[in-house]
Amino acid sequence: MNIMLKPVKTTIILSLWVLLLSSNVFAGAWTLAKGQLWVKSSVFVQRTHDRYAAAIFFCDGQLCDNGERTPFFFNGEVKSNVATMDVWYALTDRMELQFQVPFFDIAFIDDIDPNRPKSKEFGDIKFGLRYRLLSQPLVTTFNVAAKAPTGFLNKDSEVVPVGDGQWDLHLQSQLSRSLYPLPFYASLDIGYKFRFDPNVKKTNLAPGDEFTLRAELGFNLNKRVLLKAALDGFWGNEFTAILSDSRLALANSDRSILYFETGFYWELKAPLAIEASVRTSLSGKNYPAGEVYGMGLSYTFSL
Repeated sequence: MNIMLKPVKTTIILSLWVLLLSSNVFAGAWTLAKGQLWVKSSVFVQRTHDRYAAAIFFCDGQLCDNGERTPFFFNGEVKSNVATMDVWYALTDRMELQFQVPFFDIAFIDDIDPNRPKSKEFGDIKFGLRYRLLSQPLVTTFNVAAKAPTGFLNKDSEVVPVGDGQWDLHLQSQLSRSLYPLPFYASLDIGYKFRFDPNVKKTNLAPGDEFTLRAELGFNLNKRVLLKAALDGFWGNEFTAILSDSRLALANSDRSILYFETGFYWELKAPLAIEASVRTSLSGKNYPAGEVYGMGLSYTFSL
């Protein structure tokens, strides 16, 4: 694939994989008790004909502004089904190990190639460690997570990859507080994701670092049901093309997305719980627009 000739198309295709990190909806910065194991399986579904454009795209014959929501060219459509399995284990009351493996059933089709093949592959695994620094006045944790380039990556620009072929290191601080005696809690997650260069034998397109943010407010409807609302998103730097003896920044290749998320957590019978959420995109750039529907089933037990 000649990235110099197809920087825009390549950026769009790479932005199609939507790895939506599942999280413990009620946990915030609170950690598990020592010896507890938390397991969660989740499914996320998105169908959309829309994207957030960059300034170099034309929409209906006119130049789009950065972040303008517009249909994909040639009646294009994203079809994304993502399943994740998360496992957290508490080494102590303050420290957790975390692991995640995703599976993708994802495709981008349009009128030019309505039969373009899907990607049905395992994605990049993630693993990390979370440590609770403080319990008062704010529950404060620090999270270090890595993403390994284990997912499918194909140089064919017509097939959607499920990874960028490189390592990530995500540093994140989490702040949470119960608003008792009111039945509310509030959480704020702020992070920075370092995105390292790929193996040039697989691809010479390097993604830019990303700033991540999640602000969440939860409400205990009763002892078993919790409602939540959140703003969740990331803002990335431009991609670069790695050439033999130089690097070239790809103009307007930076990606971003901001979602408004609503959902609920229902403890069916301790320790079994079900979660559901809807994410609605508010703004973005070089990223699919629209709704993402999620559902998860979690189980917590002591070893």
